[in-house]
Amino acid sequence: MPLTAIPAFLNALGAGLSPIIGPATDAPDQRDSFFTLTGGTTGAPKVIRRSTASWLHSIKSLSAKLGIGPNARVATLGNLTYSLSLYAAIESLHCGADFHFLAGGALNSRTITHLYATPTQLRLIRQPAPGVTHIITGGGPYDGPTATHVGRVFPNAKVWRFYGAAETSFITLADRTTPEGSVGPAFPGVDIRIRDAAGNPVPANTAGLVWLRSPMVFSAYASGVSDSTKWHGDELSVGEVGYLDPSGNLFLTGRADRILTIADQSISLDQLESALIAAGADSAAIIALTDPLRGYVLHGFVEGSAPKPGLLKSLTKLPALPRLTSGKPDYSTLRKLIR
Repeated sequence: MPLTAIPAFLNALGAGLSPIIGPATDAPDQRDSFFTLTGGTTGAPKVIRRSTASWLHSIKSLSAKLGIGPNARVATLGNLTYSLSLYAAIESLHCGADFHFLAGGALNSRTITHLYATPTQLRLIRQPAPGVTHIITGGGPYDGPTATHVGRVFPNAKVWRFYGAAETSFITLADRTTPEGSVGPAFPGVDIRIRDAAGNPVPANTAGLVWLRSPMVFSAYASGVSDSTKWHGDELSVGEVGYLDPSGNLFLTGRADRILTIADQSISLDQLESALIAAGADSAAIIALTDPLRGYVLHGFVEGSAPKPGLLKSLTKLPALPRLTSGKPDYSTLRKLIR
């Protein structure tokens, strides 16, 4: 199915999708656009507009690496309101592959070969699926325990790890040759620069905002705004902080809006979550509340067990973290659990 025919096809799947996905009709220069949602991890999801050309660049670059074509059977564990699931559906249909929305346990019965899933979703799959040959994952940290689990459950799968956002599509793509801790080198066609918040270059190997030029960036927000999204000329940043090594591999240190000053220390909530998972938690989420003395106080939530770092005011063990459709923690719901 050609990409230009997919918006109408997706609209036909159900009226609930039509406000989110489909060709724009309000502006002549946007008639070939798709609408989709951001993940909504820290706030209300935003509707964004992407051109057909930006999707085609993503698909042509990635599908060739993954061997997605008529013989592939592709699955995702999320619904179409999540950009990763939407991409998997569009790529599969455009390339003539079979596409499936699945719960984790159906991978073998549907003889799935390619799986798109977040690291959190992968950690929740327990039944071995030796028929899966390719895993495409992103949207969260892919740490050592996650890699070990994936290797056990998917013994024959090559794992591709991407970093990106709904506004940018793919920014980097990593595989088993990527240095530990890195999200990989730039995706084909993407130029990554590290600059400060004003757009000025920073010294080599120094962390700063991640800026990029890319043929895959979104056209505009159709609904909602983001304080983290910034433009510097034709370069875009979505608020991630990181640095490049001499080989061009990108290392992320957290989102700028999740790096807080507490008692005169800069603390990355994303790195704290990764530390809890490394210490034994199956999943973790950190919530920051304002405090007149320290600036912020931190409350942690985990699935499983992990020691409580001294920076946390509380650490609550839950049978399961509340999650968005993407599989990411639902921070808004967790905030309501703090007493």
